[in-house]
Amino acid sequence: MKKSKYTFTVNKNDGLVLMNYMSGAVDKIEKDEAEEFLKRYESDNWSDYEHMVHLYKNGYLCKDETEENQNIRKKYIEFSEEYENTPVQLIFSTTYACNFSCSYCFQSDYKEDNVLLNNEIINSFFNYIEKRFNDESQRPYITLFGGEPLLNGKTYKDALLYFLKTARDKNYEIAIVTNGYTLSEYAPIFKEENIKIKEIQVTLDGDKNMHDGRRKTKTGGETFEKIAAGIDAVLKLGYRVNLRTIIDKENISKLPYLAQYCEDKGWLGYGSKYFESTVGRNYELYGCGKGANLFDRLTMWQEFIKLAEENPILKRFHKPQFHGIRYLSENKELPMPVFDACPAGKKEWAFDAKGNIYGCTASVGVEKYKLGSFLDENEPLNTDQIEQWASRDVLTIEACKNCAVSLSCGGGCGVIACNETGKILSENCRPVKELIKLGLEYYNII
Repeated sequence: MKKSKYTFTVNKNDGLVLMNYMSGAVDKIEKDEAEEFLKRYESDNWSDYEHMVHLYKNGYLCKDETEENQNIRKKYIEFSEEYENTPVQLIFSTTYACNFSCSYCFQSDYKEDNVLLNNEIINSFFNYIEKRFNDESQRPYITLFGGEPLLNGKTYKDALLYFLKTARDKNYEIAIVTNGYTLSEYAPIFKEENIKIKEIQVTLDGDKNMHDGRRKTKTGGETFEKIAAGIDAVLKLGYRVNLRTIIDKENISKLPYLAQYCEDKGWLGYGSKYFESTVGRNYELYGCGKGANLFDRLTMWQEFIKLAEENPILKRFHKPQFHGIRYLSENKELPMPVFDACPAGKKEWAFDAKGNIYGCTASVGVEKYKLGSFLDENEPLNTDQIEQWASRDVLTIEACKNCAVSLSCGGGCGVIACNETGKILSENCRPVKELIKLGLEYYNII
């Protein structure tokens, strides 16, 4: 018998937690048994160990490398089949212009040129995706992105409404990533035109004073109250809201105030079907860099937990994932192993109003990640980069091949990895074991 390369331990004060994301097993090693277990674990010697049969049955051990590889292939096929049935997300960046001037915008270095969304570009986009994604097992959905996709200028708005009506007529659901400033104006139009809205993502960054200091209009105007009115409007019309909050050292102390505000507004009462929160750090991309206020991933969640213990409303407002530990808490089992966490060029494609094609949200608008054009049929596709995106997973990234926690992280974000290393087939590591430990404690699991 030998240890599976996906078996790892997490230290706790009262012993160890033994885990394996390939088999989905989780076990507690009591403190009085931990010393003997660790000797076996470190030497990989399991002969005559009283729990050897249990460890083998639960996938912590395997007979040999051949059996391990067979198990990996089986789980990879299961993952691939599930992945295949996931709808493709087609991101369309309608403009790189924005009506906000946020203090941490990761697109601040993007050029806001004068390319305007128009019916010709829209028709070309839909013609392209109808041909390119016609054989998908699930109907793709379209995410409107920017810049800010819900701008209010008449010419732009007319073009956007043409886009939305075309999507409706061709049976595409629409998700929208918006700053929310014009939601109140757009919400009744969505309803009147019977636009199929999958989800609307909107950002609020704390209480009113904090948010208005960080997310101003281009002319320095306040935005919190108008965004909140927009959220109210779309919720009352039956649309789903994903409320996003970007957390850093400047505003994390205001998160409980935002949670209480959501409670007072009645938003938390809508339940997860219509209202969800997303808490995260800023993208470590391009213009935003790694400023002094930016948390590392582990510290941010440590600080969140401290706040949640002091302010229980936060536990209603947001339930952190902690690499599948929330799933374990709610379903009494680990989620399916994640062989690939980067959907770029597979389950995610991005397009812009210039006619360019990219692999994902994080790469759209960045010249080095351009994959081709949907306007110019004679422009060759960057097949080499497309193939790299398509093949990127924990079995092709060298650093992930023998990483015990890779099946809970999936190799991370390919764009961040490539920005740091120059290689798409490289890793974007997270402090997985440390976050798992936080999750086990936070959700009070074994």
